[in-house]
Amino acid sequence: MKVNTKVRYGLRAILQIAGGYGGEPVPISAISDSQEISGKYLEQVVGTLRKADLITSRKGVRGGYSLCRDPKDINLWEIITALDSHTTLVDCVLEPEVCDRSNDCLTRSIWTLLSARMKEFWSSFTLADLIRTMNETDNSALKQLVEPD
Repeated sequence: MKVNTKVRYGLRAILQIAGGYGGEPVPISAISDSQEISGKYLEQVVGTLRKADLITSRKGVRGGYSLCRDPKDINLWEIITALDSHTTLVDCVLEPEVCDRSNDCLTRSIWTLLSARMKEFWSSFTLADLIRTMNETDNSALKQLVEPD
């Protein structure tokens, strides 16, 4: 699985939104500026996250984006699958009909196992886990995700 731009930017955006959980909504301009993501592209990304019921929006002068649930209740797999529908290593894992050899393939079971392990791995981390890890490290680039200027 290659993590595409939409997933990378979406994760950065939702982490910044999660960093303000319980407070005021985070304006899209603040995310765009601090993460150096085009506002136009970011609107598409947050729109996808909103449709997946991961974030909600509030319009107006004090508007912006907030999480729909507590950061401890949102795992990374939810975010990844909301932003990228192609989450397996090879197409035949989810769609065996794409390959004539799927039924007899020696390696398809390996790809299926690896895909399951990836899902298990990403599902085991929540936004709260990432925020806690970032707050515990001295890495200023990580802290900027949840504490932008």
